[in-house]
Amino acid sequence: MTKVNVTELGKLTKEALEVKGIELDTKESKVTVETVFEVIRERLIAGDDIDIFNFGKLENKSRSARKGINPKLLKELKDQGVPEAEAKKQAEINIAEKRTLGFKPLGELKKQLNS
Repeated sequence: MTKVNVTELGKLTKEALEVKGIELDTKESKVTVETVFEVIRERLIAGDDIDIFNFGKLENKSRSARKGINPKLLKELKDQGVPEAEAKKQAEINIAEKRTLGFKPLGELKKQLNS
């Protein structure tokens, strides 16, 4: 599996457009790809979900605030001889609510990925 960066994505876009009879130079195609991702980023930050035709959906999601355990502190407390139940209680932390992104591929893309 290879990684594709923006420059390579620009070149691939240029080649795909040439097949459709549209001519862009490499710089124009790279700027076009960068601009599309800038717009997507801005809309996601604004809280919008994005449906990309024949591809999938980028969704804003929220992870609720919750309790967690600081593993480093837990280990330190255990190493100091603190009983496990007490160590877990002392190592408990509050994890704030946070936003995250999800991606749902469309059915056809999902099929193609798994064929």
